[in-house]
Amino acid sequence: MQKKWTLLLAAALSVGVLAGCKSGGSSSAKEEPEKPVATKPSIPIPAGHPFEKVKIGMDKDEVFTKLGQPTNINTYQTGKAWIPFHFSGSDNYRMVARYKGQGTITFTNDSAYSSGMSVIEIDYDPSELGYEKKSD
Repeated sequence: MQKKWTLLLAAALSVGVLAGCKSGGSSSAKEEPEKPVATKPSIPIPAGHPFEKVKIGMDKDEVFTKLGQPTNINTYQTGKAWIPFHFSGSDNYRMVARYKGQGTITFTNDSAYSSGMSVIEIDYDPSELGYEKKSD
C-alpha cells in the first residue's frame, strides 16, 4: 500500500514539473524587449577646465598634484574582492574623488600587492555637491 502511494506521489510530482515547463511554442502574449537602464548623459569637459589635464590610466598622486586635493573621497569594494582565486588583485576596490562644482574622478587599485591606483573614469559634472548623496 505504501509503495502505491509513493508511486502516485512521484507521478503527480512529475506531471506538475512537466506542466510547469512550457515548450517554446507560439504565444498570444507579446514579449516586450528589455528596456536599457537609464544613465545620465556624459557632459563633455569644456576647454581649459582642470579635468582636461586628467587622462584614463593616470596615477592617483599625479592627478592630485594637477587638480589639488578633492572635496571628499569615498571608497568601496567591487565584486572582484570576493573571488577566491583572483590572483591579479586588480580592481578589488575603487576610490571616487569628488570635486565640488567640477565632478568626480574614479580610481581603481592596480594590484593586490601595491597601493597604486589609476584613473578609470572621469565624470565632469558642474552640479557635483562634493559629497556622496545618501539615499533616503
